[in-house]
Amino acid sequence: MVWRKPGISVLFRTLFGLPLAGVLGVIGMAIASAMAVFFGVSGLNALLTLLMIGAGIGAGIGAGVMMLRIDAIPHWTILLAVGLVLSAVGAGGGWAGFQIGDWISAIEDANCVGVCGYFLRPRTYIVLGAALVPNCIVLVFNISYEGGFGRWASSKPRAVGPAGEAQRR
Repeated sequence: MVWRKPGISVLFRTLFGLPLAGVLGVIGMAIASAMAVFFGVSGLNALLTLLMIGAGIGAGIGAGVMMLRIDAIPHWTILLAVGLVLSAVGAGGGWAGFQIGDWISAIEDANCVGVCGYFLRPRTYIVLGAALVPNCIVLVFNISYEGGFGRWASSKPRAVGPAGEAQRR
């Protein structure tokens, strides 16, 4: 039996990263709600924007943790750039989740005519969208990296300087 480390590592990182992104998205929304109260945000649009950004930052961090590999951690500038991109994508996913949740809530209102409660609240859809979108992007990246060009990439430390020149020849 052959032990397939890349497939197992992608599976474990996905099983760890998706709930982590959801939890960090909820924590990001809680911090955004506290900031809205502290700074006195009065408009609904500003509050929703803060909630989507907070959920996106938290979910982006969770998805970034899912992307990390223990054997080859990149430079901090790459980590920062990836974190910012995943946070922006997470905020966009929060917006998409809110739009889908608003559509689902409208269907529930039409069916129940205000008598029954909602299945999920709009904040839940924000967190779901903010967690799923960056995690799907990272999952596709992980699968393509581990399955495609990742098996030829070396995670061994490279010698720099004259010793490195001798190794390359």
